[in-house]
Amino acid sequence: MGAFWVREPFAGVLSAGSHGSTYGGSPLACAVGLKVLEVIERERLADKARQTGEFLISELSALAAKFPQVINQVRGLGMMIGIELSDKIPAFAGSEKSAAVQFVHRLHEAGLLAIPAGARIIRILPALNLPRDDAAQGLRIIESVAAKLSS
Repeated sequence: MGAFWVREPFAGVLSAGSHGSTYGGSPLACAVGLKVLEVIERERLADKARQTGEFLISELSALAAKFPQVINQVRGLGMMIGIELSDKIPAFAGSEKSAAVQFVHRLHEAGLLAIPAGARIIRILPALNLPRDDAAQGLRIIESVAAKLSS
């Protein structure tokens, strides 16, 4: 199941029936979509994601202040978080790979899943139902990687 939202002046580009898919509107996809929305509402996942996202952004911003030679800034909305790395991290000098790729590789080795989103941006996009303890564990991993790179 999929959807998209278009604002003016592009709303008239596609008319009803001009965009479709093989499985669009299937009863199974619709039933699953409704169940997902039910779980999101019942478990208040939007509120939890907002709170956990604020916690993560606040803690990551503290890491940026603690390790400015590694983390330049943190930005995000809810659970969509970007960590901008400093432009010159000595441990990454001389490599053909971007700082983001190298940092992400170290995060993976330490047990945290993240992806590069540019040459110096790390993207973290955890599940909406991420428990606070797991968020804290991820922060400890990021801190340990940043600490090793800052020394």
